Amino acid sequence: MERAPGARVARGVVLSVEPGGRILLGPNAEIGPRCQLRAAVGATLVIDGTLGERCRLVCHEAITVAAGARLGAECLLIDADPVFDDAEQPVRAQGRVTAPVVVGAGATLGPRVVVLRGVTVGAAADVLAHSVCTTDVPAGAAVGGTPARRASVA
Repeated sequence: MERAPGARVARGVVLSVEPGGRILLGPNAEIGPRCQLRAAVGATLVIDGTLGERCRLVCHEAITVAAGARLGAECLLIDADPVFDDAEQPVRAQGRVTAPVVVGAGATLGPRVVVLRGVTVGAAADVLAHSVCTTDVPAGAAVGGTPARRASVA
């Protein structure tokens, strides 16, 4: 784990770094209380934004939270899904598929937002509370829902 001067970590944060994994906290990083950050073997988790209380980031390949990005309480970012092609084999024995997750500079995620494997939330985008991002969010867009999509204007 590498922590830049200026990075702040609250009480009760759990950091789990497996051999070869990396957690990098940039100078603007602010990790809220009781967050859980996990970097698996060979994974890189980079945080230079603000994580609200009880956020969970599970990294098997790469997760980046850029400077100025803000995650509300209890957000989940995960960059992997299990493979379950063979019904005769246990899921845990079939491995996983991974793709990087990126939260762009100045993006805001409301409370309890989930960002799944391979999704990029563009710079200055807003994701409404309780949304699930399954596809990329364009820069500056406002999205919400499950799955998250652009809000329609009535």
